[in-house]
Amino acid sequence: MAAELTLRGIVKRYGAQEVIHGVDLDIGRGEFVVFVGPSGCGKSTLLRMIAGLEEISAGELRMDGQRMNETAAARRGIAMVFQSYALYPHMTVYDNMAFGLQTAGENKAVIDQRVQAAARLLKIEDYLKRKPKALSGGQRQRVAIGRAIVRQPRLFLFDEPLSNLDAELRVQMRVELSKLHADLGTTMIYVTHDQVEAMTMADRIVVLRDGRVEQAGSPLTLYNRPVNRFVAGFIGSPKMNFLEVRVADRSGESVTLDVASGLGLTLPVPAPTRAEDRALVLGIRPEQVVLADTGLPMRVSLTEQLGGNTLLYGTIGAEVPLVVQVVGQSLIRRGELVRLTLQPEHCHLFDATGACLTNGAGS
Repeated sequence: MAAELTLRGIVKRYGAQEVIHGVDLDIGRGEFVVFVGPSGCGKSTLLRMIAGLEEISAGELRMDGQRMNETAAARRGIAMVFQSYALYPHMTVYDNMAFGLQTAGENKAVIDQRVQAAARLLKIEDYLKRKPKALSGGQRQRVAIGRAIVRQPRLFLFDEPLSNLDAELRVQMRVELSKLHADLGTTMIYVTHDQVEAMTMADRIVVLRDGRVEQAGSPLTLYNRPVNRFVAGFIGSPKMNFLEVRVADRSGESVTLDVASGLGLTLPVPAPTRAEDRALVLGIRPEQVVLADTGLPMRVSLTEQLGGNTLLYGTIGAEVPLVVQVVGQSLIRRGELVRLTLQPEHCHLFDATGACLTNGAGS
């Protein structure tokens, strides 16, 4: 049965150094949750605390309502898949998958049934007699996942399992893991620094920075309604454009901004205080900047043809960098001057602390 997880005030300290700062989180039964953030943000440490591999310094971890802080890792009903495959090189694929059940004294018939079922699910039936050295990286990762599946855990934990694979295999394994989650219906927590993995796989993303949760929500919620500049810049590829702006006019529940080259842009947001005027930043995603006959001038410095779309890199105003994503294959070349329109409904305004003052209507 899939597990339900509750974290309340979770803290991790190494001596006097606190690295996880009071995390509160609810993970629903059967949910696929991805922890994402830059290196050193605490995502793997938090995962290891859930697994029982790291002691919880303060706070409470509950699984299906039962306190787990003092419960040994082996008794939590959890299976973990690591970045390294950690397969026994002298054992066959079958024996690698069966080993955990064998050491637990499980019946041979039950072991065989579970191994064969997992092998079919992962499409590795033809490799059961091979040893790990005769497998590709993707096949070895399937074996590591199969070893977790046969345990029939309540909760799967994945710690950057695809980072050792090449780009094509990562895409393939992302699809297969998503299908696996749909087939098994088990609660899964997945750690990655790759926001594309997070966006494509998660029911819900938890963005971490410096041991704190910055925002948790569905992929599109984080993409369309980031709570701060950090989340806005971390989620999305290419990254969101950020432009320093100043207030040109205030009128009731809207504010007009001087963006660059004299361009005025009115946003439906209460005007910030005058003390904040000099620290405002406008954010807009590359695909929401529109080419136009008139508007903000940008000198193109680089063009990337991606087939389905084109990325234009350039500068506006006083050498302010900007990226524009154009649908399809554009004939615009380096050195050309293009005109741009910024759509107010898709703009985000951030204050001096990085907090988002407004969000796009596209949310």
